[in-house]
Amino acid sequence: MCGIFGLTTNQNKPIGKIALEGIKRLEYRGYDSCGIVCQYESQLLVKKDAGKIEEINKRLKLDEFPSDSKVVLAHTRWATHGPPTKINSHPHLDCNNKIAVVHNGILENFIELKEELQSKGHVFKSETDTEIIPHLIEENMKTNGDLKEAVVNAIKKCKGAYGLAICHADYPDTIIAVRRESPLIVGIEEGETTYCASDIPAFLPYTRNCYILEDDEIAILKAGTVEFYDIYNSDFPKEKQIQHIEWSIDAAEKGGYEHFMLKEIYEEPSALRRTMKISSDSLKKFAEILLSAENIYITAAGTSFYAALAGKFIITKFLGKYIEAIECSEFKTQLINSLEKNAIIIAISQSGETIDLIEAVRWAKKYQPSARIISITNIVGSSITRHSDNIIITQAGPEIGVAATKTYVTQVLTLALIALEIAKLRKIEKEEEIQKYYDALRATPEIIENFLEKNIELIKFIVRNLEKNLNFFFLARGISIATAKEGGLKLKEVACRFIEGYSAAHAKHGPISLVREGYPIIFIAPPDETYERLIGNLMEFKSRGGKIISLVVEDDIKITNLSDITIRIPQPGDMYHSIFSPITFIPALQLLSYYAALEHNFDPDKPLNLAKTVTVH
Repeated sequence: MCGIFGLTTNQNKPIGKIALEGIKRLEYRGYDSCGIVCQYESQLLVKKDAGKIEEINKRLKLDEFPSDSKVVLAHTRWATHGPPTKINSHPHLDCNNKIAVVHNGILENFIELKEELQSKGHVFKSETDTEIIPHLIEENMKTNGDLKEAVVNAIKKCKGAYGLAICHADYPDTIIAVRRESPLIVGIEEGETTYCASDIPAFLPYTRNCYILEDDEIAILKAGTVEFYDIYNSDFPKEKQIQHIEWSIDAAEKGGYEHFMLKEIYEEPSALRRTMKISSDSLKKFAEILLSAENIYITAAGTSFYAALAGKFIITKFLGKYIEAIECSEFKTQLINSLEKNAIIIAISQSGETIDLIEAVRWAKKYQPSARIISITNIVGSSITRHSDNIIITQAGPEIGVAATKTYVTQVLTLALIALEIAKLRKIEKEEEIQKYYDALRATPEIIENFLEKNIELIKFIVRNLEKNLNFFFLARGISIATAKEGGLKLKEVACRFIEGYSAAHAKHGPISLVREGYPIIFIAPPDETYERLIGNLMEFKSRGGKIISLVVEDDIKITNLSDITIRIPQPGDMYHSIFSPITFIPALQLLSYYAALEHNFDPDKPLNLAKTVTVH
């Protein structure tokens, strides 16, 4: 959940300024406190506090450190152990203020370790689990003065998830980075500067060359060099392949937009076009695996789970087999005694680091070694890729806004491409029919562009007229239930409204009792096989005073005539386009959420209590 940044250099760089910029680019990972430490003349100079980075910088001048210091670590926090206070902010130090640690993750056995260290005289200042680590390293250095060995021995005692960066006051050119289940990347300017960060954008202005740490790896960073070791075989360095990042820092900057969320909504058409270029071989491999399977599950969390629901609907139309969708946090619980041999599990994650998803696929592999994991993610080298038998990488590019937007549409698109590959292989549709589906899918970027060009003022008008409402229903049937749930989630996340995304038919079994005069209900209504029945559901809510806002296609008549407000999606009303409506309809609801957040003075890029990647239970 937290963001880590560090660098060691032999150049005259403004390391405080670079570190501050680095954690600003990671602020989507957490933003309730932050801190920076630099190594200078055998001392550790620390600045940290609770609050947002800009606020703290105004008070503490986070970017001002001695100009000739060469090692710096920085951290932006999403609180887990201990509230967001100055004392709980990272970095954390040992008793002698010689060792500094920044940490992303959770130590599961910190209570036992803390008691052991306290019995040896260590004094703790914070409520965090992280503070255990510098004290463990300090204790180990009493018997062996070697920093690397002390870190290795400390880490071997820790259970849980961690991405760690460590520096020592007496080591003027060294950072040690360690990873288990929390992302950590090393960037390098050969011979000059080496960086570590939780995500690539943090150091992207300086280098596109990087190494992705794997679980139980330790990296020794010195200025312009890095060595890698396995924690459990730390005597000999290991070879790693350097990777070159193709996208530039422009992709991770706002580029003139007020917020990342708005920018990323507008990037959806280009993200879709890039994702449509996924190799046919990769799609065919996924399709063949699903065609050969007897038991198929699809699992994810949050927005990715709603993408899974939409994609499941599209795939089953052409596959002719049942796919069971299970939230990844409940995957083991529901299948503990029933996961079949040779089961296929489709795992979906924007970051590839979601801890509940990783644990689900790990458990599946352990419980049924013959199970096969096929994954869809946006991040090359992420944890989920290392636990998967087959992988497709979507091409959304970096997504900085906490509320997922373009990653959602690219996930649905990828699943739709797999579905059409299945249709080709099964030959259950005529070639010209399959081509019509392809043509409709390829039209999705242009449909979204046309909508964004013409409907912003309408969305703002709707928001202004609904600003006093704290509660909404998002209702739909069929494939659009996924759109309703995802649209409702967005409004919850960024505008802090209470939303229920629901089946329109199911909503009359209880939720309809909440409806009063003027209660806003948003119906998602593409002209598919559920359209006529949805009209009946709409009338049930309208007759009880509900204010009806409907998402419809351009030439819609029936639902338009029954609605108070319509949002018209510029696409044909045929079955070929309707099945891909989860892609083309969702930008309207994303924009509604964005402008609702602004109307209520919330920052849509930094939703309350949320962070981009959930790496803790």
